[in-house]
Amino acid sequence: MVEKFGNPLDSSTWDPRNIFYTYSHDLEVTDLGTFEDGYAVPKFINVSSQGDPGVDLDFPDTDNPMFRLADAYLMYAEAVKRGGSGGDETTALGYINALRQRAYGDNSGDITAGELTLDFILDERVREMYWEGTRRIDLIRYGKFVGASQETWPWKGGDLNGVTVDDKYIIFPIPASDLNVNKNLIQNTGY
Repeated sequence: MVEKFGNPLDSSTWDPRNIFYTYSHDLEVTDLGTFEDGYAVPKFINVSSQGDPGVDLDFPDTDNPMFRLADAYLMYAEAVKRGGSGGDETTALGYINALRQRAYGDNSGDITAGELTLDFILDERVREMYWEGTRRIDLIRYGKFVGASQETWPWKGGDLNGVTVDDKYIIFPIPASDLNVNKNLIQNTGY
């Protein structure tokens, strides 16, 4: 994921939305039990809008954002690129460039109409929405989580180098606690 923001070894190439803690951390994760393996993501911190620390060290004082304008812009662009009606390419490009202008502070990150592809939008989603719990669903929707076109990454499928996973992982298993209390439920295939 880090590479979606540019070359991790050359900070001059990084998209300004990267919020990675790299000091004393290695890029690669070779041991899941070592905190310093992999870059940390301090995207969300428990401080007030004035920068004062939260009152509880265990739970954040702020609510989790449920809807983001950035997500709506990305959905619009994706719907247009997938052939949806009611939208247009010019507006989609404008929305994507608005996100990038906010991130870059100017129009130096703008893209052209020719660069606005579904793959670009998927990558833009990770740059904008990382650490917000959308990546798995995005990869499923794009047909890249399971199947012949699936992406792999370190530790996917429990393997250091990442492996492809079975199609059953497109859905989750029904929890045993639910199956135990409702005998009418049938476990999802493969679990």
